[in-house]
Amino acid sequence: MNVKRLTLIFLTRMLNVNRNLFALILLLASVVTFGQKESDRLKKEQQELQNKISFTQNLLETTKANKANLSENIGLIDRKIEYRSELLLNLDNQLSQLSLEIEDHKKAIESLRVEIERQKSAYKMMLVHAYKMRSSRASLLFILSSESFNQASKRMSYLKQLSKFRSDQIKRIEKTKSQLDLELSDLEAKKKEKDDLIVSQKGEQEQYIKDREYQKSQIESLKGKEVQLQNELALQKKKSKELQNALNSALNKEILDKKKKNEDKPLTDKEVKEIELSNKRFEADKGKLPWPVSKGEITKGYGKQAHPVHINVYTYNNGIDITTVKGATVRAVYGGEVSSVIVIPGAGKAVIIAHGDYRSIYSNLADSYVSKGDKVSTKQEIGSLLVNDSGTSDVHFEICKITAEGDIQHVNPTYWIVP
Repeated sequence: MNVKRLTLIFLTRMLNVNRNLFALILLLASVVTFGQKESDRLKKEQQELQNKISFTQNLLETTKANKANLSENIGLIDRKIEYRSELLLNLDNQLSQLSLEIEDHKKAIESLRVEIERQKSAYKMMLVHAYKMRSSRASLLFILSSESFNQASKRMSYLKQLSKFRSDQIKRIEKTKSQLDLELSDLEAKKKEKDDLIVSQKGEQEQYIKDREYQKSQIESLKGKEVQLQNELALQKKKSKELQNALNSALNKEILDKKKKNEDKPLTDKEVKEIELSNKRFEADKGKLPWPVSKGEITKGYGKQAHPVHINVYTYNNGIDITTVKGATVRAVYGGEVSSVIVIPGAGKAVIIAHGDYRSIYSNLADSYVSKGDKVSTKQEIGSLLVNDSGTSDVHFEICKITAEGDIQHVNPTYWIVP
């Protein structure tokens, strides 16, 4: 009976050890997977922000030597500071994530140490049981003491597997020890990563302070240049008004042509459904559209905008202005049909692409690669940009919708393009 009782205890202990090990492995896997995904996301975001800071700095270096547009530098500096602030927040989040991962590794290490002790205890019991069953007489008594033929069959099978269990248990202990060593190694790596990140964060904080000081010095340097700033603002307003008049004229012509065409030949139900479907497809991609240039910085936002230098002076923008490298190419943000290509005296060309009732508008082009009626695809190059006196280029980008009543409704393009 002692052998029988010892066997039952042993089997129960082995079952619990295996369950504990399986549960622990699942827990470690889930913790590591979640932590790694979040860590990878934050690192990717960090790299993107660093690239944006670098690109903005390059634009600043290009415009620094030119004094024709005094407010352009201030706008770029503001963007750089904004990215630097986002980067500092990102580094804070990474430090918090690393702290959580370090704590998770510590808990995992403690759990693995406990598990190793459990496995050793089970192994000791197995050795004791093996000692009790060392003689063929003891094994025979163990089988004969069965209460049924089924139980006897199971005990015979158990005896055959006993030596295998011993070997397997040694492997389990070694595997758990290897897992423990891996966790210890990962813990040290995470600690070093955290230390390196703290150094990086300190450097970014210093750069943030320098950018702020540079911004103040640039604004201070503009004092006494009110006349030049006023002339610059007046010129900007004049160009903006001329651009909007030209674009509105082109859009109104499209509306009138469409109205006249529909009067001569009304749209069929199929054509109406096709336009509705185009509208829905375009709307479904809101927030997913690519930028009209491969790289750039938004230097003038949508709607009412405070002037970067003049106090209590505001401008209104029907779209956004993106500053990019000299002579960059412009690409369509969505597939559609070119509905207009217009020339704006002193301001280059503009291309309007129809997406159902929606229109995407690209202005300040030096050259157009497309003509009215052309079908274009997403990211297809449609033209190149004019070069500013500062040595950079700007694309003025708008999105609007032509309503059934013939009205033009502008929307904020920043909500439509991918950040």
